[in-house]
Amino acid sequence: MKKTILMVICFLLLVTITTKETKAFYEDNELSQITKIAVQNNIQVNTWSMYIKEPIKQFTKMSDLDKAVAVYMETEKEFTWSKEQAEKGYYKIEGQKKSSKLGLKEEKVLITIYSQNNKYNLSITYDIKGKWNESKWPAIYNLYKQKIEDYSVFYTIQGTSNIDQSLYIEASKVMASFSGEEVQSLKEENFISLSAYTKRWENKLSIGNNEYMNLHIAYRATSQSTDQVDVTIGTPIITSEY
Repeated sequence: MKKTILMVICFLLLVTITTKETKAFYEDNELSQITKIAVQNNIQVNTWSMYIKEPIKQFTKMSDLDKAVAVYMETEKEFTWSKEQAEKGYYKIEGQKKSSKLGLKEEKVLITIYSQNNKYNLSITYDIKGKWNESKWPAIYNLYKQKIEDYSVFYTIQGTSNIDQSLYIEASKVMASFSGEEVQSLKEENFISLSAYTKRWENKLSIGNNEYMNLHIAYRATSQSTDQVDVTIGTPIITSEY
């Protein structure tokens, strides 16, 4: 009896520790931070995307690359694979999941093969999109947790907002919420795009002259007769059209 009680206590302790670790990592995740700040700035988040890029692998023999691709495709059994397609200077194979229990709009993986400097290069990227639902994000995060931890990840959210100030002022307010500093901008009558750097995240891209960016904010007016605008926020860059 005592042994059974001890086992139950150990199990509950393990579940508690795991849950706390998962919650802490989830709250520290860039997408979670972006959506929270978006809501704080009166932005209705509609959709999100996650772009995961594995490091490029190099092979000296095409036969070795073919074997690596075959093993990878066999491992990722949940994807339906297209036939190899030839483009200018490279080949690509696309995999897509037909359905998702988590309500994801799209789960794709792109395998790209190209030659460079007498080497054969293999690039693998994941493209995941969904309608924003905060309650489902922890489960989606856990599904891709290992890849998120191991590889480069780009997040983008898209939404709408009703504004009462200029596009630049509204975008600057969002940037300030991230404690970001503007490094580049594009200003048009109905569109503003800000590239910024924030110390919140280690992930960053060099833009030259010893400057970096890891936050991109875009506001676009949808109509001159309304105050509603489309808002897109990405880290470190926006990976979709805006």
